[in-house]
Amino acid sequence: MHLKVAVCPHDSTKNKVNWLYFITYLSKQIGLDLTMEQCFEFKCYHDSFSYIDMSYSNPLDALRLHVERDFIPVAGNDNYDEVVIIANKDAEPSLGAIKGKKVLCVENQFASYLGMRILKREGVNYELEYRDSWQNVLSDVARGIAPYGFLYKDFWEQVSNVSKGGVVPIYESDEKLSSHLIMLAPEFGQYRQSILWALEKMPEDEEGAKIMEQLRISRWYPVESLDYLTKLIEEV
Repeated sequence: MHLKVAVCPHDSTKNKVNWLYFITYLSKQIGLDLTMEQCFEFKCYHDSFSYIDMSYSNPLDALRLHVERDFIPVAGNDNYDEVVIIANKDAEPSLGAIKGKKVLCVENQFASYLGMRILKREGVNYELEYRDSWQNVLSDVARGIAPYGFLYKDFWEQVSNVSKGGVVPIYESDEKLSSHLIMLAPEFGQYRQSILWALEKMPEDEEGAKIMEQLRISRWYPVESLDYLTKLIEEV
């Protein structure tokens, strides 16, 4: 049985070899022929949604696959998707100071929704404005075009100190609401349990543990439903 697998470009472009190792390892463990689609930019990756059989997707792309193609969730991991709220170096570095101010983020991104959730919880109203990339959010806050912004934590951690020069982080979330997710086409649903079992056993296997270390993952956990993502979007 041959399954085509797409990996989120945010992960695959910076760690291509280890994601290929992961797909090969998982293929051996479950006895299925898994091949990784060579999509290392988002247009190719999103175009593949019409034909792939399995994916490692960010939370909102996972939800899209679920809605559009009835993909079923298999597993998440402890490398959770989080948000960093940043301020221009000359702005007041507190959540309360955001009230009534402009906040930049990328539209329809999980980290952006987390930022909205946090400010709503704090009772802070603000003016939201979108940019087409996390890099542009960072650049425009650094230049003072807007005083505050939401950034995907993984992006923030990989940015050079030079690029961070004009901003300060004022809040880093620890919501642990979702990570990127392994998703499976419904016609292969009978393999969900064997895939989950193989993922959960990876830390106990020497080869599996080494691959997980390179992917910055310590454990996989089962995901039965994506209702929590729908609820997050509805809440904010």
